[in-house]
Amino acid sequence: MKGLGMKGIGLVSAVMSGGQFGSPIYGASWTGAASPVLTRTDEAIGKVANAGVDLGVVVNDFDNCYPWSAMMEVTDALGNVFIRIPKFFIEKTAVGAARTWRISGNPFGNSYLPWCFWDFTNNVALPYVDVGKYVASLSGANKLESLADKYPLINKNIVQFRGYAQANGVGYQQLDIHVVDMLQVLFYVEFATINSQAIMSGWTTGQFDAAHTATVNENAVNRVIAANAVAALYRVGQAISVGNAVGNFSVFYGRTITSITVYDINNMAINFDGAAVNIAIGNVVWNCGWKNGFSSGIAAKSGSLVSNASGLYPCVYRGIENPWGNVWQCVDGMNINNNQAWVCKDATSFASNVFAAPYLQLGYINKNSNGWVSEMGHDSNNPFAELPIAVIGGGGDYYFDYYWQDIGQVVAFLGGSWLYGSYFGLSVWSLDDGSGRADIHFGGRLLKKAL
Repeated sequence: MKGLGMKGIGLVSAVMSGGQFGSPIYGASWTGAASPVLTRTDEAIGKVANAGVDLGVVVNDFDNCYPWSAMMEVTDALGNVFIRIPKFFIEKTAVGAARTWRISGNPFGNSYLPWCFWDFTNNVALPYVDVGKYVASLSGANKLESLADKYPLINKNIVQFRGYAQANGVGYQQLDIHVVDMLQVLFYVEFATINSQAIMSGWTTGQFDAAHTATVNENAVNRVIAANAVAALYRVGQAISVGNAVGNFSVFYGRTITSITVYDINNMAINFDGAAVNIAIGNVVWNCGWKNGFSSGIAAKSGSLVSNASGLYPCVYRGIENPWGNVWQCVDGMNINNNQAWVCKDATSFASNVFAAPYLQLGYINKNSNGWVSEMGHDSNNPFAELPIAVIGGGGDYYFDYYWQDIGQVVAFLGGSWLYGSYFGLSVWSLDDGSGRADIHFGGRLLKKAL
């Protein structure tokens, strides 16, 4: 395990730390060329991975391969639902833009154990990490949650999300760079591509337009009447909010569209659930983060409602809803100052705007312009943090993920949201907002280490 002087641990040590006897190595490699398609290596050669739609059954050989096969849904004493990911090891190599990603249940070669599987107090490996199944919501006791039938918590900054997560007790935190690293590698190896959008679009092409206004005054109703052309842009199952302006939710935040029906020759009724409200002419309807729990309607381990390609519906990866799209997710354990990233290994020491110990400076500088990512940086001493160092002017090749940056002290957001169109994915980074930034499309995710 790099960082602890345990490179190339033998089988006996692996067993003592909960390793997997005879665990195969699964891998994927990329030449660094424009095509995002990876070449399967090791025991991944010949294997097939597919994402499903609705209750459709698909073939995915990785359902029977560790660690994917051992991922399971669990619920904590507070009712939070997680996807438990068992401990595994990652090896990365980098030659220019070219990459290889390999994983196994046992240490091998120059592999490392992601820091989410480490107890810094007792200096021992942890058997698993629990990743919030759902995008975070907030309890009445101001604790971050991972619950079905809730809409995403928004309009909070990364510091607030951190505090809400920690309020749950020992081991609880928000999403961090170590879990992001783990999920990216699991996805790349499983689907043999760095273009996550090619597998599932997710909830990424929602509506956010000041012209989407109510055309009829109504009191105590569960609908908003809008012009035919406006209503045609929405879909049953999508989440909406209504307020005095686009992005405002003075009437309500977070309702689900139950049907869209004819009102008259020029207008449609966008019908929604929940308590009845008063709608005034000129109120604006706009999409927002999808309600948690939709993945119960998806049979495959990974997939989408209705379509994997339209961008109009959310996706799930290995039980984790909305890994990208829906709302941006705060990513802890990393601070950036003038494009230079600093990272922290121990979640109990996470703090924003820190650029000294226990944070470590990465051995490369992020790209200082926005664009579509063509190459990620690599620091062999801290291989878990790979951020954009090269971009191109148009999408369609390489990672097909966008990158935003700015000078000064900023924090990290991942994945894009429901209003970003093609600017979304498992490697989309927004590194251009300070730690005090809160917005209607910024959210988070609850984690729990096995402490």
